[in-house]
Amino acid sequence: MLHGQVSGPLHTRNLKSTTKTLTTATLFTTVSLLAIAAFSAPAHAQLSLGSVTNIGDPFACPASGWYSYNAGGGTVYSMSCFGATLSSCSNAQDIGFTFGYLSPSGIITGSVKGVIVFFNGSGGEEPAGDATGTPAGEFDFTDYYFKQGYEIVQIAWGSDWEQNQTSYSPGQYGNIQNAACRPATFLNYVYNSIYKPVQQSYPSAGMCAQGASGGSGAVAYSLAYYGAGSWLDNVELISGPVFGDIKQGCQVGPTAPSVTVCGQNGGSQYGCQLGAGGSTWTLSPEYITPAVTSVGIWTNDTSCGGSNSTSSASNLRWWQQSIVDDGTNSPTFTYPNTAMSGWLCRSVSNPHNINCATNFNPNYCPNNTSPQGQIFYAQIGSSNSPPHYDVYAVDQCNGPEGVTSGNVPGVTSNPTGLIAIEQDMAGGNILPAQCFHGIHH
Repeated sequence: MLHGQVSGPLHTRNLKSTTKTLTTATLFTTVSLLAIAAFSAPAHAQLSLGSVTNIGDPFACPASGWYSYNAGGGTVYSMSCFGATLSSCSNAQDIGFTFGYLSPSGIITGSVKGVIVFFNGSGGEEPAGDATGTPAGEFDFTDYYFKQGYEIVQIAWGSDWEQNQTSYSPGQYGNIQNAACRPATFLNYVYNSIYKPVQQSYPSAGMCAQGASGGSGAVAYSLAYYGAGSWLDNVELISGPVFGDIKQGCQVGPTAPSVTVCGQNGGSQYGCQLGAGGSTWTLSPEYITPAVTSVGIWTNDTSCGGSNSTSSASNLRWWQQSIVDDGTNSPTFTYPNTAMSGWLCRSVSNPHNINCATNFNPNYCPNNTSPQGQIFYAQIGSSNSPPHYDVYAVDQCNGPEGVTSGNVPGVTSNPTGLIAIEQDMAGGNILPAQCFHGIHH
């Protein structure tokens, strides 16, 4: 068992079957400092950030969903969790959330390579860290990154982060773009209060984020509207971002035309990695159940995907709150300091040979995640490319968003998506790590 000094503020841990502790006084002092930590003003942010307040005393993270490192011999290093409030977003109500983190310093390494923040899919009310389709608690991503020397940060929102108000007046509508102030503010909080102390000791340490489905939307909104390109060194966007154009996802009468993923420039779209002989693919960006229901709730417009024609007013509202909007809030798609990789299912394992055109089954048929993601990736080309940029086609996914179980022909040796994503973030024998600070800046 290792007993090294843990770096950075609040890098506390509960030791099961061990005796290592921190005093309550020390914890209280550190939490108080975190609560008043200043936020850096992002350079080029179009929309303003909120603040993280009311950080409570640490408590043992629940066993389900929160990462812990088993060092063997009965020694388990678990995260300490903290309750807090995300407040002061100008167009979103305050929301409670829980976050936790664990540093490898003094546990398995003497240095820290970076900090990685995880955002889960859907409303993000459960912490993310394991791969979709694997048994809960395996912590595929978090465990790999931790063992490679990266600090893990997880978050669970008290309610869906995309719903900017808990209730609406008649004629009032929700706005996911405004609600994205919440994950953007949390990323900025982590950057200032958790990452910066790490970087002071380890200058090459990276500040990075990973999001799946709705979580990839949280990261992309943060980049496009809230200046996160000023703080993030690398992002892994899995199955999305799903809010590329909400109008195209919701509109009916008519529905939006299908989107060809990686279809720009005759199939030679910048950054797309289709594999030898691999092709583009065409799918509808239309939201399906359960996503269509959720988006209707989040935007307070249940005509999303309904049986009647959507109104021009609804279509405009959905468009103007998308990641790729009509320019209303001046999104930026230039991230010169942030490496980026996208991971999209090109095909889905269909062992029963279901005809998805006539007998759609959400377990075996593709959904909107890749065409919605394409709407975002189409904004990036050689003239505004991140320092490292790839969009990978993934074949034979286990479900329409099961990127981790599919294969990635655009990567040497055609690894699983899980292995490719892990190594793209933290390095390995196939891909070099992109989560570092240095050449990206």
